Amino acid sequence: MKHEDLMKKLENLETPKIELSGHRQALRMALLSSGRFKERTIMDWAKILAPVTAAVLLIAVVGFFNVIQPRLQIAQAKELAMNDSQVQELMGEYGLEITEVKLQNGEAYVLLGYQSAAWKRDAGGDILTAPGEESFSASNVTVSGYILKVDLVEEKVTDFGKVDEIKGLRYMNLEDVDFTKLALPEGDEPEEEDLD
Repeated sequence: MKHEDLMKKLENLETPKIELSGHRQALRMALLSSGRFKERTIMDWAKILAPVTAAVLLIAVVGFFNVIQPRLQIAQAKELAMNDSQVQELMGEYGLEITEVKLQNGEAYVLLGYQSAAWKRDAGGDILTAPGEESFSASNVTVSGYILKVDLVEEKVTDFGKVDEIKGLRYMNLEDVDFTKLALPEGDEPEEEDLD
């Protein structure tokens, strides 16, 4: 007998149906007691979802402190600079715009540059950079103007300094700038306390 004939006979072989009631019942109980057919409790779901929830919260916290909070502080610094009356006067008198903001040690440094510097074309000549934004090729543009020191805790512009021909705040050492205190507006002089 050939191997192929033997394979055909074995495939077509009919076996008698023998059922053992104890075997069937034991198999059924084993399947029902397995983990697939268990009803899940709240604690089972908590064990599954706790690591996922912790990972999502960690990503949200890291995202907030590394991405969202600095952007909020930059927007706050721009707003504080724009709303300060002395800065508005300076911007109007010399035609200055906010060209860049840098955060450092709880303070923001706002670069006020002349309007023409904010609209110079980059090296490729195709892209215009808006005030406050910087493209990679716009690093060749030099700006003259003023640097404002904004205290984000007290929410006010405290100092300013004049700068000439800088490429951007990240390229300069801010400790080298000769900052001058802003004069208080008239009528806002600090009151002396009585020591009586």
